[in-house]
Amino acid sequence: MKQILLLVFCFLAFSATALAQASETFDIATFQPPEGWEKQPSKDSVQFSTEDKESGAHCVITLVKSVPSPGTSKENFAAAWQTLVKKAVNVAAAPQMIPSNNPEDWALEGGFAPFEKGRIKGVVLLYTISGYGKMVNVMILTDSQVYEPNIRAFVESISLEKPVKRTVPEL
Repeated sequence: MKQILLLVFCFLAFSATALAQASETFDIATFQPPEGWEKQPSKDSVQFSTEDKESGAHCVITLVKSVPSPGTSKENFAAAWQTLVKKAVNVAAAPQMIPSNNPEDWALEGGFAPFEKGRIKGVVLLYTISGYGKMVNVMILTDSQVYEPNIRAFVESISLEKPVKRTVPEL
């Protein structure tokens, strides 16, 4: 009986693992892409987008390649807001900051604000992850709260490669 239970448990564990979505890597970031979303990779970013044909709701998530960090995590966020968000869409207000939770060596800062681009109105979110002299940005444009679980799952799935410490052998 124990062998049958063990066999069933192993089968279920294997099935769950096999059905889990594979991780992807871009630059120094590993993440779970949103399932069923269109992927558009480029040299400097990878973008995921989706649109609900019935409601017209849409969401675009852009993961930007790491760049050198110009300062603290808050300074990095402010710089990214100016260079990424303000160049992409019209934001009339300063970003409302999201409380940080920085349990490891990477510091996460996030903020959001309403935006307009042409006839489209929505919310832009920016997450800046800083550490080891680098920063990675994730910019999200959406006009519907329906995508909040997908956005949260994507952001929470991101893990960043820590630089390898090189030691110089003593002579």
